[in-house]
Formats: sequence, C-alpha cells, structure tokens
Amino acid sequence: MEKKSRTNTVESSPLSPQEAAATLDPLVQPLNDHDGLPVYTRRQSSIFYIPANRLNDFDDISIDEKKSNIIKQYLVYTERFSGILYALLASLLFSCSNFALIKLNIIIFDVLVIRFSVLALISLGFIIYKGYSLYPDCNGILVIIRSIFAAGGSICFYLAISYLPLPDLTTVRYTQVVWTALLALTIFRERITIPTILASILTLAGVICVAQPTFLFPPTKIFNETTQERLTNDTTKRSIGMLVSVSCALAISMSIVLNKKLIQKQVRQSIIMLYFLSITSVVLIIIQIHYWNFSKTRTQEFNFQKIYLTKNFILASFISILQICPMVLSQKAIKREHPSIVTVVQSSDIIFAILLQNMFSINKTNLMALIGSILVIASIFIVGGHKLWLDRQNRMCISTTIPDDMIKVEIKN
Repeated sequence: MEKKSRTNTVESSPLSPQEAAATLDPLVQPLNDHDGLPVYTRRQSSIFYIPANRLNDFDDISIDEKKSNIIKQYLVYTERFSGILYALLASLLFSCSNFALIKLNIIIFDVLVIRFSVLALISLGFIIYKGYSLYPDCNGILVIIRSIFAAGGSICFYLAISYLPLPDLTTVRYTQVVWTALLALTIFRERITIPTILASILTLAGVICVAQPTFLFPPTKIFNETTQERLTNDTTKRSIGMLVSVSCALAISMSIVLNKKLIQKQVRQSIIMLYFLSITSVVLIIIQIHYWNFSKTRTQEFNFQKIYLTKNFILASFISILQICPMVLSQKAIKREHPSIVTVVQSSDIIFAILLQNMFSINKTNLMALIGSILVIASIFIVGGHKLWLDRQNRMCISTTIPDDMIKVEIKN
C-alpha cells in the first residue's frame, strides 16, 4: 500500500501536445517540435528506427560470423516491423469476429452487454490494483462527455450492422480519420492543408459511392409491385444504416479529439477507459430493458432459456469477449510504430470486410461500393502520409517510456 500511495504522490512531467496527440490518433495534430529542435529517441519503428550500432561496425565482422547471425538479423528486422504486424493482425481478428457475430444470427446488443460489462470489471480491477483514484479531479465532466461520445459511436456501429453490409459499414466508419482531422482544424485552430482538402473530397465521393443515393444511382427497372415494395424497403433500410454509420464516425472522431485534451491534462487513460466502458454498459442495459419490455418491433417474446442458453449465444459471447485481443494488439502496435502508419494499416479492416463478405456471404459487394472503399482508403493514405512526411521532416519520435496506461488504444468498437 505504501508503494501505491507513493505512486499517486509522484507527479509525472506533463505531456506535450505532440506526445498527447501521438498516443491517440496520429491525425489529430502533427508531431512538430514547437522549438524547432529535432528530438531523437529509440523506437521500434519501421520509419523512425535508429539502430543500436553503426552500420560500419557490421563490415568488421567476418564472413562466418555474418552467416551465423543471419537468423538473428531476420528477427531484428521482424522486430522493427512488429508494430505493423500487430496492427494488421488486430484488424484481421476484429473483422473476422464482427463477421462471425453477424453470421451467428443473435441479438447482438444482448452480447454487447456482457462484453462491455466484463471489460468494465477488468478495467476496474486494474485501477484498484494500481491504486489510482476513480474520480479524475476537475476533469470529470470532460471525461463523462468524452465517454458519452465514445459510447454513442460504439452503439451506432453495432446498430448499423442491422442495416448495412459489413464492408459498407466499415468504409463509412473509417471516414472518422478525415472527420478527426477536420475537427482538429476547428478545435485546435490548425491551418487547413491541401492534403486535408483533397482527402475530404475523396471521402465525400467514397461515402456517396457506398451509399448510392437514388437521385444519383437510379434503381433497376421495377417489374411488379412485390419487387417495388422490396426495393423501397431496402432503400429505406440502407438510408437509415448510412445515417447511423456516419453518426458513428462523427462520434468516434469527437471522442478522439476530446481524449487528446484529457491526456494533455494528464488524466490517466485507464480512468478514461473505465468511464467509457461503464457508461456504454449502462446505456446498453437500458436499451435492452426497453427492447424486451416496451418495444413493438421485437420479433420474439422474451425467454431467458431460448435466448441466452443457446449454442449460438454462448459462442457469440465468447467471441465478443475475445475482442479484447485485437484491442491489446492495437495497443502494442501504437507503442512500437508511428501512429500514422498504425492508422493506415488499420484501415485494412475495409479490405478484410470486403473479402469476408464476398467469400462467405450470398450478397456480394457491387462495383460502386468497391470504388467508394478505395476512395476512402486513398483519403486515409493521403492524410496519414502527409502527417508522416511532416514528422520525417522534423525527425521527431515519441519516447517509448510513456506509461502503459497513458497509451491510447484505438478501440475497434
């Protein structure tokens, strides 16, 4: 206990705006040094990697020693790109788990209640173990507001699954990269750049291609009243899904920006995460109570045994809780790799979702939706690449000595 109290009394040095931004989303703010001085720190990054030994030292090694160290060199090379590998694996696991939840044909919000409640208990146990204060001092209101936005984004994501195919939903969700950059221009009064404008145009075009509104993409010729009714219902359902998914992207973008402000104020990331998980759990419980007791749209009567004690529901709950694995992998990725690269790599969610949809589903992704996905991915590359180029010009890397609970996990909700 003495060690824990001592930990609480020690004041850590405040994070600079650049470090706070780097632990969150790489597109919130460039990592420029205000003093214009280059900062070099050791980081396991594919771009900012600084070898421990000089390259010339390797020339002095004999041929036999070089051959014997080939395996070791490959391991070092793999370690250098470990951040990219972690991010890629996290995206694959997240996409596969969400696709599996859809295919199990269960009420997904019932599963989410279990998932977020379990994660909230784990987060609470971690905070108690570390001896942190549960109340974030004078920043409590800002933490709650940020948690509400993050909870809204997570709920909107899974709500939109009922209305849109996973590839379309994932594409619109990743427009948050550009929304975050645009919000940063307003909140942090950054100067707008040509890459941001170009990325915004591509994002808008991509969303239009995915949404395929009827005034731009007229439906095929209607042959009878039954087909007409079905097409009308599909159009209405798709419009609702697009509205919900865009709301998801905007809510997550706002939560990222607010999260940066909280980390600048030195609010622990574990506390921010606990509030997010707790508020999300409470909102989900309220939604499910209303659904089972008051909603007229439910397709079945409430029966605990038939709903919760089924093979599909137990399997879905297990898969949902295991989504903590891609969360941990994302954290490892952002600790090892430049955040802009992590964001670009994580956009592979769109590619994985398209592959899964076309391999294991009857409904295939049409050409316009594919074009829209490509445009959104291109916008992510443009904005992320521009931020990365700025950082390369200033040669600034963020130290890996930042505490683990101050590292932001780009949660896949």
